[in-house]
Amino acid sequence: MIELVDAPVDVAEPAEPTPLPEGDMGLSVEDVRLSYDGEEEVLKGISFELPAGKRLAVVGQTGSGKTSLARLLSRFFDPTAGRIVMGGVDIREVSFRQLRRRLAVVPQEGFLFDGTIADNLRYALPDASDEELRERAQRAFETLGLGSWLSATSRGLDTPVGTRGELLSAGERQLVSIARAYLRDPDVLILDEATSAVDPATEVRISRALEELMKGRTSVVIAHRLSTAERADLVAVMEHGELVEFGSHADLVAADGEYARLHRAWMSQTRS
Repeated sequence: MIELVDAPVDVAEPAEPTPLPEGDMGLSVEDVRLSYDGEEEVLKGISFELPAGKRLAVVGQTGSGKTSLARLLSRFFDPTAGRIVMGGVDIREVSFRQLRRRLAVVPQEGFLFDGTIADNLRYALPDASDEELRERAQRAFETLGLGSWLSATSRGLDTPVGTRGELLSAGERQLVSIARAYLRDPDVLILDEATSAVDPATEVRISRALEELMKGRTSVVIAHRLSTAERADLVAVMEHGELVEFGSHADLVAADGEYARLHRAWMSQTRS
C-alpha cells in the first residue's frame, strides 16, 4: 500500500534507466509545458535553474500553476513538452526506485497509514531492523527539534495514528511527514507548504523542523506565506501558468513588479 501511494501517476518507467550521479544535485526546468486535457495549457514554457543546495520559493495566486509545477518536479506527471533535469539527467530517464531514493516530497497534508508513528516512518527505512529504525527515528526527531513533542505523545514512536492519521491533528501529521522525509536523507526536496490552520506552538515546530530538513538540500517550496519566500535563496513568481519573475527576494522587491505588489499586500495584512 505504501509503495502504491508513492508511485508516480500516469508516467512510464524507463526501459533502460540512466543512473543519477552521486553527490549534490541541482534542478533545471527547460521550457516546460503541461496540459491535463490536451488543449488548455496550465504551464506555459517554464524555464529556470536551481543550483545544488539552494532553496527556491514558488509563489503566486491560487490557480497560477504552483501545484502543477510541484507535481511535475515530483514526477507524478510528465510535461507535455520540455524537460526537467536533476543532476544533469532528464528525470524521465531515471528509474522510479532511484528517483524516490534521491527526491522526497512533503505534501500539504501529511498522509499517514493506519498504524503507529514508527510504522509510518518505516517507509523511509524499509530495510532497517526494528532497533535501527527506532534509534534513527529518535535521533531524527531530536535533530528536527521535535523530541519534546514525541515524548509528549501517548506512547512515543508506538503512538497509534489511526486511519489516514485521524488520531493526530493536521499539524502533527505534518511533523511525522517531515521526520519521514528526513530519514530518507534525499538530495532534493519538494515541499508544498501546509495551508491548514494549526495551533501556534505546532506551527513553530513545523517551521523549525522544515528549516532543519532543508539545510544543505536542493529545495523547492510551494509557498503560501511570503515569509517563506523571504528566507529562500530564489523566488519564482507564477501567474496564469507562466513564470513572470525569477530572482532573489531583495532583487524582486527592488524591481517593483508582481512580487513587490504581493509583498506589500502581505506586509499590510500582517501589520493590521
